[in-house]
This record gives sequence, structure tokens and C-alpha cells, in this order.
Amino acid sequence: MAIRVGLIGFGLSGRVFHAPFVMNDPGMEMAYVCSSKADEVRAVLPDVSVVSSAESVFAAPDVDLVVITTPNALHFDQAKLALENGKHVLLEKPSVTRLSQIEALCALAKQKGLVFCVYQNRRFDGDFLRLKTLIESGELGELKHLDSRFDRFRPTAQARWREEPGVGTGIFWDLGPHILDQALSIFGPPKWLHASIDKLRDGSQTHDWFEVEFGYDDKRVRLASTPFEAGEMRRFNARFTKGSWQCVGLDPQEEALRAGQMPWQDEFPSKAAQQKITRFVAHSQDDIESIQEAATQGDYAAFYAQLRDAILGKGEAPVAMEQACQLIYLICLAEQSAESGQRMSWGYTPNLSVK
Repeated sequence: MAIRVGLIGFGLSGRVFHAPFVMNDPGMEMAYVCSSKADEVRAVLPDVSVVSSAESVFAAPDVDLVVITTPNALHFDQAKLALENGKHVLLEKPSVTRLSQIEALCALAKQKGLVFCVYQNRRFDGDFLRLKTLIESGELGELKHLDSRFDRFRPTAQARWREEPGVGTGIFWDLGPHILDQALSIFGPPKWLHASIDKLRDGSQTHDWFEVEFGYDDKRVRLASTPFEAGEMRRFNARFTKGSWQCVGLDPQEEALRAGQMPWQDEFPSKAAQQKITRFVAHSQDDIESIQEAATQGDYAAFYAQLRDAILGKGEAPVAMEQACQLIYLICLAEQSAESGQRMSWGYTPNLSVK
């Protein structure tokens, strides 16, 4: 029997990053969409029940999984209510804005034996999957220094909720969870971090630029975003003891989805600019070979497949609850560092005990 899904919100996130993958997964069926844009929903999902109340989806007896894509300020209350109603929950990033909230949701999910997962889809970007392979294989030796960036050219502040003052708004809470989660998932918690978070655009009401450095015993990782990159974005620059690896451009899945290309189509994600990837192999200090790589295919559908299997009791969720807690701690610690100007030491172990 298919897992019946209730989608809360049909904005960019619900329409582009979630609905196509529910539709694509053979073990899932979209049952409800909560949205004020009924016509837009039915143009994509003609047979779905469109409702105006999220609470009616949480209470529906024929919903197994709730996918929440509403503004950040609503996440905690909605996820808590869904779990209390016995639903598995997939919560769009950033999950919540306070450590106590994410711990409470995880503890509640454990108490009820439900899957609670945060949507960190960029763990399934092709470039990140390739970087993980390089690190794990030792092909280029030991990683010593990684730059990971998510830059855009958006020099003018926009009138949208993500750029208005408030808890959990601004670019650090928008793009930061992507690249911080990638670093956390592959390297684990850093020993320390140092962050700078600022407003650089004229008229910005919340932060639009950030740089965060992670310190480990044997490596340094720098994560950053600027709204003033008019040229090519160097998504990754990884320096190893036996060479380097550079990736220019963003994984094409998002752009293809925005262009209307669906994951079940044979050429997906061809309707997007393709990445340029170069591997530098150091045969010696003075003999460095440059090799152009074909981009690794990303796979957001694999996130949903893994989530489906976890709900069916066949495996683990794609993002562990402990990692979801660590990420919120990490984001809040970075804010403390930016406010104080100080390097902050890691000092956290998730507390997910069932009360």
C-alpha cells in the first residue's frame, strides 16, 4: 500500500522540491495539499484534495506522512501537531530556530515511534556525492582545506518573508543550513567555529552575507555566501595532500525543476547549466596534471526513496535526528560567534531522551 502524503504549502519549496518527488516515487501517493492556490495545485495534481487548513491534514486518517514547507516561524507548532496526530513528518530546512524545539520534536517522534526527518536534499547533489567519494577513497590524499560556497548575484533586497526582520530569516538561515549540513554530515562536529554574518546590500533588513570557518585537528573548512557574485560560482574548492578538486556552478537539479523538467523524464536534469569540474593530480610538486571531469549525477529522488524505506521500517531516514539537532546547535553557535566576534568551541551532545 502506498504511503499517503499531505503537503503543507505549495510555494517554491512545495511545488518544485517536494511535489515532483512524491509524484515520482512508486511507493507514495499525494493525498492532500494545503494551499490557498487551489487552481495552481490542480494544474499539477488534478485528483488531489486541496484544503485551506493544515490542521485538517494533520487530523486526516488517510495521511501517513506530512511534508511541511511553510515559513520557518510555523515549523515547530505544525510539526509538533502532526506528530501528536500520529503522522510521520518531513520538515523543510531550516527545521526550527531554537535548539530546545528540535530536541522536543525528535523526542516526541521517538516516543511515538514515528519518522521525523529534515529535508537536507543537498546531501544528494552530484558535486557533494563526488566530493565524498574523493575524500573516502584517498585518491587525492588527505583533505586539508575545503571552501564551500553558495553565491548568487542578487544585489537588490527583495520584498519577501525570508528577507524581512524576524527569527530565522535572512540568508544565513536560508542557504546556511545547506552547506553547514553538508560539512557536518561528512566531517562531524568541528572543534571550534568562527563566523561573520552581515548585511551588505543597501536596504537589507536582515543579513545577506556570511562566512563561517570550522576548525578540526587536521583540516580547515570555510563555508560562505555572498549576494554579489556576478561571475561563475566556485561551489567547491577542495585541497588535498596530493592534488585539488574544483567545481564551478550549482548542481543542475534545482534549475531543471524550476524549468518544469520532472525527475521521471529521461533527460533530467538537462534543462539547466551544467557544472564545470576539474581535478588536479599532483604527481610531484612540479608536475601537476589537470583533468576535466564529467559531472556526477545528483539524485534528490534518492532522498525520498530512503525516507519511504525508513517509514516502512526498511532502513534509516536520510537525515538522522541527532544530526538535525547538531545542525541547529551549529547555526545558533555561529550566530553567537558573529555577535561576539569570538571563536566558539563545540560543546553539545543531543539529548533526545523520551520523557
